[in-house]
Amino acid sequence: MSSLIQKTVQEAIERRKVISVFFFGEGGPRLLEPFCLGMTDSGMPGLRAYQVGGFSNTFTSFGWKVFKLDLMVSAEVTDQGFSGVRDGGNTDDVVFDEIICEVECSSTKGVRS
Repeated sequence: MSSLIQKTVQEAIERRKVISVFFFGEGGPRLLEPFCLGMTDSGMPGLRAYQVGGFSNTFTSFGWKVFKLDLMVSAEVTDQGFSGVRDGGNTDDVVFDEIICEVECSSTKGVRS
């Protein structure tokens, strides 16, 4: 993963901005609300995000997903903001051993504060 992609993801989380992301081998961009950037138990960086549109390998263009940053080819912060609150997004699970950056919000509904 490039440090530029990680910096872009962190900026989007801090600013609560949707990101447009291309993954290696996919046919188009995904539009993601990035909530949590962390390290897995295998030491790989990952992103917990709510996909709001774009490409999907599973034909599910919407919903909570975890993405591997090392498969990202590019990431761009868009002008579209998001509230930082979504039902069902659990960052208190075993996906990440270490949290690098996450959405800060006054409500804990959907994200860890």
